[in-house]
Amino acid sequence: MSQLPPADQSPQTTTPVYEPAFETAVHGFWVRNRQAMLVMCVTALLAIVGTYAWQSIAAGRELDVQAEYARISDQPAKLEGFATANSGHPLAGVAWLRLADEKFSAGDFKTAAANYQKATGSLKDEALLGRAKLGAAMSQLNGGDIAGGSAALKAVSTDTTLAKGARAEAAYQLVALAADAGQVDEVKKLAEEVSKIDATSSWAQRATLLIVSPAVAAKPGDPKPADASLTFKTPGK
Repeated sequence: MSQLPPADQSPQTTTPVYEPAFETAVHGFWVRNRQAMLVMCVTALLAIVGTYAWQSIAAGRELDVQAEYARISDQPAKLEGFATANSGHPLAGVAWLRLADEKFSAGDFKTAAANYQKATGSLKDEALLGRAKLGAAMSQLNGGDIAGGSAALKAVSTDTTLAKGARAEAAYQLVALAADAGQVDEVKKLAEEVSKIDATSSWAQRATLLIVSPAVAAKPGDPKPADASLTFKTPGK
């Protein structure tokens, strides 16, 4: 009789399953995908090089614009050409602002308003931007567009992205207009708005004085000597 194998022995020998090493798996993946990975690497490298190249070109252009402005800054006749050629650059906005100031001082309010408006498209500094918008509004007023100028002043006074100085001055100009028209209640209301913007400013003090001035106390329709435009000063004047 044949004997049964012991209970602790397997009737057949099990062959171990071969598993490739990690290095072999990586190599296989590379062989299958190397073309796509090379394209990705080259694309990433070109993007990095392109970014640094663009930054270098932009930095060079910035220096060129600054140098050009320095050369023509004392030549008013060349400011318009510079501003046009470098549209959108902050220094182009400064050039338009200077041209606008000259036209305002000369009494050419129509051209001044247009130049101030052009300046607002390029200026980034909140103080200069506020001056440009205020100048455009005052140019409208002095040019005879009372409704448009008043609306522009209101927009400046309520624009919290602008410097408080420009906002307070714009609000004061509205107080002066109301005083000139003999609108006593409106003067008081608008004077409070000036104080809310900057209570310590000279504009708030001037607005308070207008509340008790003879011009405000006069009856509506009486002639008023006040001229709101006289209080606007172009930058540097």
